[in-house]
Amino acid sequence: MKALLAAPILAVLAAQTPARSAVAEPRLTIEQLTSIFENDTPALQYSYCQNIHDRRGLTFGFAGFTSGTYDGTLFLKEYQHLASDNPLVRYLPAFEKIDAGPHDAEGRNPSVAGLSGFRETFRTLGDDPSFIQAQQNLVDRLYWSPSQRIARRVGARLPISRGQFYDACINHGEDGLNDLVHATNRTLGGTPRSGIPERQWLAEFLAQRLALLRSDPDWRRSTDRVKVYQRLLARGNVRLTRPIRLTCYGDRFVLP
Repeated sequence: MKALLAAPILAVLAAQTPARSAVAEPRLTIEQLTSIFENDTPALQYSYCQNIHDRRGLTFGFAGFTSGTYDGTLFLKEYQHLASDNPLVRYLPAFEKIDAGPHDAEGRNPSVAGLSGFRETFRTLGDDPSFIQAQQNLVDRLYWSPSQRIARRVGARLPISRGQFYDACINHGEDGLNDLVHATNRTLGGTPRSGIPERQWLAEFLAQRLALLRSDPDWRRSTDRVKVYQRLLARGNVRLTRPIRLTCYGDRFVLP
């Protein structure tokens, strides 16, 4: 899922993020769109846990943390901070051992050594407020806040741009999002802040990201997470006004 995550994740191991209140529009719409891309449902899947065999070990939580790309360990530590006696604490040593093991050029380690029973335990915790809050805190820290900071830096103000930045950060990591932004800037010779019309800039960003997804055998099946945004842009729904009707991976969804 997330390419080139090691450096930014290791840099925030000790960071803390204040708990956030209920998700507000358009953030809810943005998170629900990414939930459709990640889990085929607009309902945020806090209890999701599966090995999808993408060389990242176990994928879990509503944002798709993984055991093989460091952010899974960050989740366990955040959950431990909020509930020190939670049933996932015992897996921390195994996660840290995976972190210390070999990773490929995209920061992935497929090992699930020592994680027997993790999936089953994780799926039982959806009613624990600390379990949910730990996921929200980490998403704020690793994905939402960095993506919105980058959006502000380039002058991208429309909700559709902010949503695409968040989804790209979830999918590619902060470094990957920055790479896409730089490639778009080079192609167009500027940013919305410097005078490039934001819709034109976003269209190029989406084209750059679509080409990236198509170039990777693991991501090739995920191109709908760009195509959905391309269709929203073509329809002029740049503010993500609901209701939103969309087709993703052959299934139809409505955000009322």
